[in-house]
Amino acid sequence: MNKFVLWSLLMFWAVLTISCSSSKTLDLKLTPQASKSFLYRSTQSTGTDVTVMGMQQNISVEQSTDQQFDILKVNTDGSVELKVTTKAMKIDQDLGMMTLKFDSEHPENNEPADMVEGFKNLIGKSMEMKMSDKGKILEFKSDGKLFDGVFDNMEGGEAMEEQMETQFGGDAMKQSFTQMVGFYPEKPVKVKDTWTVTTTIKTGMAINVETVYTLKERKAGISYLDFSSKLKTDPTNSSVEMMGMTINYD
Repeated sequence: MNKFVLWSLLMFWAVLTISCSSSKTLDLKLTPQASKSFLYRSTQSTGTDVTVMGMQQNISVEQSTDQQFDILKVNTDGSVELKVTTKAMKIDQDLGMMTLKFDSEHPENNEPADMVEGFKNLIGKSMEMKMSDKGKILEFKSDGKLFDGVFDNMEGGEAMEEQMETQFGGDAMKQSFTQMVGFYPEKPVKVKDTWTVTTTIKTGMAINVETVYTLKERKAGISYLDFSSKLKTDPTNSSVEMMGMTINYD
């Protein structure tokens, strides 16, 4: 059983361009201001029950990331150009047979030190993107491979590098941003209306995420959303090779 909880600030920008009563339709979209900056914190908690060689294990992951968003330009078509810089990260993983801890602000607590060394490469790294006013990523540029050569002196370093790049590299970050801001409806909605957004997470194996959003209410110019997600593996890509093992996920 997989439990996926993603806490997101759905209203980190003003989401409406008009003010009206709940009986009228609202055109939800991004309305950022150029030259503004803000700090965004995302927190993820994941629990997974797995069976490895007949042995059942529980894997838990707690992760938080602080990122600074710099709005570089707002175009006439409503699209926005951004620079996103990772400022801090904390990871606590219980993998059953081992524990992994990383805290960029308290490195004395990191363990095992040699394995989490590569996470330092994420701190201070920036990505630039162009996004539509509906939260669709139109262009994306990252700093290339973040873990190139980091694990060269470790046994199994090449596999570790590939795994880390899959989980935290440029493509993974693009997917994360798509989930974070890609919730806006294509058409105007009114209170109690629902809409569905489907995305795919590819961090080793493909997982399709179907999220149903509901415009719950609007108070004092702020819209409040409820959402519920269902995760399902892509039947054409439901396994991944890791450390000499084939792992299937359902």
